Amino acid sequence: SAVHGFAGPGRVSPASVDRDGNANLIDAATAARADVVLVSVVGASPEHPMELFRAKAAAERHLRASGTPWTIVRATAFVELWGELLARSVVFGRGGNPINFVSVRDVAAAIERAVLEAAWRGRVIEIGGPRDLSLNELAERVQRLRGRDANVRHVPLTVLRALGTFNRQARAAVAMDTIDMTFDAAPARRSLGDLPMTDALTALSQTTAGDRAPGSPAPTTSTTSH
Repeated sequence: SAVHGFAGPGRVSPASVDRDGNANLIDAATAARADVVLVSVVGASPEHPMELFRAKAAAERHLRASGTPWTIVRATAFVELWGELLARSVVFGRGGNPINFVSVRDVAAAIERAVLEAAWRGRVIEIGGPRDLSLNELAERVQRLRGRDANVRHVPLTVLRALGTFNRQARAAVAMDTIDMTFDAAPARRSLGDLPMTDALTALSQTTAGDRAPGSPAPTTSTTSH
């Protein structure tokens, strides 16, 4: 739901998808006496400057008040999604703000375990990757993986702030370029046991391997062991 809520057209928004849509699913699960595993975002808060994070926080509150057994899995930014968004090598803002990225495969492993582990009921599980990267670094890596020159273009913050008065994506871009988006995943990972912890650049390489320009050499990929 985060993809549609963040970037969807028309009436599709974090409020309609990540808040109201999740609330409807929670109500249906409660009526069916089913447990709920809610996928949220690290940093979800009613006071967060990004609408998506506020909508996720509202869904979390709705779930806690529902009376149904629950587990909340909070994740940082999905590196595979951002690899696709940066395919054109356009970065909104300065692009130097460090952001924690996680592989969707690692998040899926956490969700699977949350479904199966009764001991995780009533817990908030936070999942992130082993390193923080800027959007500039990520965009450059995407271009190299695709066999292109790593030339990153930017939409200035001044333009984004002007657009932000009527465009939620622009407001979100300003927030991502200016607020703390880092996350130390190591403590949570140690407490959760044997969940995978994939380096963001490794996950990105695996995702974009088939998109490389014909005849271009494969770049080397650094990995982090844990």
